[in-house]
Amino acid sequence: MTLASQYSVETADPRLILDMNYAFARTAMLVAAVRLHLFSVLATEKSMSAPTLAKALKTDPDFTARFLRGLSGLGLVEQDGETYHLTPVSSRFLVEGKPGYLGGDTLMMMDFLPAWFALDQTLHTHKPYRDLGQAEESAAFFAPHTRDLFSITYPFAKRLATSLELRNSERPLRVLDVGAGNASWSSAFAELYTNVQVTAVDLPAVAAQGRQQVAELGLADHYRWIEADIMEVSLESEGYDLIIVAHLCRYLGEQRTRDLLKKLASSCSRDGTLVLVDILLADDRSGPSFALTLDISMLLNTSQGRLSTFQEFATWLRESGFQTVSSLEIASPSPVIVAKRGIV
Repeated sequence: MTLASQYSVETADPRLILDMNYAFARTAMLVAAVRLHLFSVLATEKSMSAPTLAKALKTDPDFTARFLRGLSGLGLVEQDGETYHLTPVSSRFLVEGKPGYLGGDTLMMMDFLPAWFALDQTLHTHKPYRDLGQAEESAAFFAPHTRDLFSITYPFAKRLATSLELRNSERPLRVLDVGAGNASWSSAFAELYTNVQVTAVDLPAVAAQGRQQVAELGLADHYRWIEADIMEVSLESEGYDLIIVAHLCRYLGEQRTRDLLKKLASSCSRDGTLVLVDILLADDRSGPSFALTLDISMLLNTSQGRLSTFQEFATWLRESGFQTVSSLEIASPSPVIVAKRGIV
């Protein structure tokens, strides 16, 4: 070791490691606040003192005051003298009943934590903590959280619907929503196009949640639900003008994804479009950071799943029969992949 490198090691800042060691505490504080409905209660008044809030939450006043100071350090509440009020972020995303509410996603993280803290075992055994790529386990895990995810994906879906160029025809727009979940992606098209028919496919427990979601949106008449595993469903040949595959492929792995894309190509109309929404790795698989983390999540939570690159998807789509493949930016974590069959 050179003198310069020895000096570099000796002066390295340990805060990166120390911050990682205690990062779980921030999640735990947010989970506690969501479970207590703290943000929603605080939203009922312009501001509240710690004792007043504690009375509403049925918590200890002194402990609540200390907790509020901690949440202030996270930027989730602000202190003004003896009272506290919400910040713009917590007001928009952590108050129950608001369109952008993310508290359900916060609580969902608790279901992922056991898998993460078994990462060393997965690396030793080559066995995931669970397999969300399998129908029964996937339905049991996602069904309780299906509607919680709507507020996360729907804004991106609206941007996609307004940005995507589709064929202009007098016949109804026939949409196939694969792994529809809460139907956030197809509902954006159902709201934009007056003459649209959506076939939504998902497992029964998840589809039940999707039915409720589209009914509340007033779109139930535009939907036909198929409650089944998409890999086992018979689809109409060339029966759909738009096929949506959102946040599904990373759970399936390469071979099942390629099989699915071939199946969907046969169901796409001659001038139809398939849009594939997922989190993409850079072509050299070096990033971005959040995608690398999610790829490890797939290692933990699926037997075959993994994140893919744009070039990998493009190759599989062309092999399946799509003529052109491009990317579309909608200010989402990754670009949307747009494949056109292009047969006239």
